Amino acid sequence: MKKKVAEVSIILIVSMACALLFPNFIKYNQTIKWPGMHDFTIWTIVIFAFILMLFYTTRSTEKTVRLPDGFHELFNSNNQITKKGMFEAGKQVSGTKHVYKNDGTLSHIETCVNGEYDKEV
Repeated sequence: MKKKVAEVSIILIVSMACALLFPNFIKYNQTIKWPGMHDFTIWTIVIFAFILMLFYTTRSTEKTVRLPDGFHELFNSNNQITKKGMFEAGKQVSGTKHVYKNDGTLSHIETCVNGEYDKEV
């Protein structure tokens, strides 16, 4: 949450700075003037919306962890083991996968053989 507030705050500050400078770039053959409060507010809102739109549409939403090849044990936020076994190219090729219910109890264990999971009852 703090990261998003910081990102939006930085975008707002950049858009305010651009709102001060951008109107003068459009009128390049005239003397530099500070915009009035009304113009400054409109420019800030337009530039803020534009930068925010660019920032969030070009941003990657995938948050993947690239594991090196070898044996690994992965845990969830409750410190419960989720995967254990051999990984190649970031994917599990052998071992086990523990699946938990919403209340945190173990639902079942799936075994992984050649990258495919089989459910154990």
